[in-house]
Amino acid sequence: MDLSQVDTILGSIERLAQELKADPDGHVRRSANELRAAFGEQRAIEPAVARLRESVDMLRQGNRDGSRREFQRRSPGLDHLGDIVEYELIPHLRQLGFEL
Repeated sequence: MDLSQVDTILGSIERLAQELKADPDGHVRRSANELRAAFGEQRAIEPAVARLRESVDMLRQGNRDGSRREFQRRSPGLDHLGDIVEYELIPHLRQLGFEL
């Protein structure tokens, strides 16, 4: 596992966050951009990862509380993004020694 793989994953996360229709206020997009910047500038990324996860969780909760049609329309992109964070990014960062 090397840093270029993490950078590739972060690029995917950033792209998916940009494409989200379910993020009208841009919280997930901004969190993804912040995480990518922190990684690129070699700053602490744990807080940025936490904010991204919280943003995704909050948006999921907001979708569940809304209409069923809106939830079904928005859910796939948000679920895909959340899965990449939880099942690709987090494990790779842990392998590199980050405590998340």
